Amino acid sequence: MAKQAEMDLGKQKEAAYAEKSAAQQLKAMPKVSIIIPDDPQNPGDRVVPIGFNGVVYTVPRGVETEVPEAIAKIWKDSYARTRAVNQRIDDSTKTEVKVM
Repeated sequence: MAKQAEMDLGKQKEAAYAEKSAAQQLKAMPKVSIIIPDDPQNPGDRVVPIGFNGVVYTVPRGVETEVPEAIAKIWKDSYARTRAVNQRIDDSTKTEVKVM
């Protein structure tokens, strides 16, 4: 048991170091401004969590916010993918289904 606890502690220290390293990377990155639009389908959803290697930024909706470049890229990629999926859903509901 003592050996297992020692291994778990080692993993916790390793994870904490990796998180600190990620936080330092983010801190060193150039900052950019983003505005995350309000979500009319979820009016109570006021912040968006954006994670980078264990570090999570909570970005408020509808407010221009300075974030590290990587956080902005992650959000923009996620937003583009969400829009693409929503468009495919909209397109699929407009097509006529033929029963054979």
